[in-house]
Amino acid sequence: MNKHRVAVSWSGGKDCCLALERLIKNNDEVVCLISMVSKKDERNHAHGTPLASLQMQADALGIPLVMVDSAGKYEESMIAGLKLIKEQFNLTKIAFGTLYVEEDRQWNEYVALQAGLQPLFPMWIDKKASSNLLDEWLASGYDAIICRALENIFDSSIVGKSLNKDLKEIFFSKEICLMGEGGEYHTFVVDGPLFKERLEIVDADTILNSGLWSLNIKKVQTAKKRLL
Repeated sequence: MNKHRVAVSWSGGKDCCLALERLIKNNDEVVCLISMVSKKDERNHAHGTPLASLQMQADALGIPLVMVDSAGKYEESMIAGLKLIKEQFNLTKIAFGTLYVEEDRQWNEYVALQAGLQPLFPMWIDKKASSNLLDEWLASGYDAIICRALENIFDSSIVGKSLNKDLKEIFFSKEICLMGEGGEYHTFVVDGPLFKERLEIVDADTILNSGLWSLNIKKVQTAKKRLL
């Protein structure tokens, strides 16, 4: 069976990380990650992660990261960026971490097809399966930190915590999507089976920005992986 050369649309969070895991287990060849960023603000658009931290994450995974500057024209810039990496990496497909929101899937399909790539959705589920998917994540061996959370649902103390069973119970009590597909919370993955090194956030504070409690990461360092 021939391997497909695939890029992964990369936010740095749990959904795209689990998509990456599934692709690799499926014997697809993931040749790069692509993230839409604001070079002016030095952060990615999806989760507001500092670009230096995002690059350290990709380095820990050992997969090239392509950052595409939106330059105020997100869709146009993404299509142009996809066309470039298609040629650069000889891509045939791009995978997205979209779970069940049809409008998101349709837009992902549009930009992929405009660039001449086949869109993949390895994480696509029925909305009712969110709890099972979170359980899969919690059993996966990855560690993700809450980096953003809606102010009207959570207090600031949730930011910086590891996504775990205790947080799942809090999500249940608040009657939100357990995977945060509605933007209730976002994550930054710091360790797991595909990571060659663990990331440690050694300096950060919490800020409120546009209704989101956000982890303002100032310094990340690599460390040896913990023995299980």
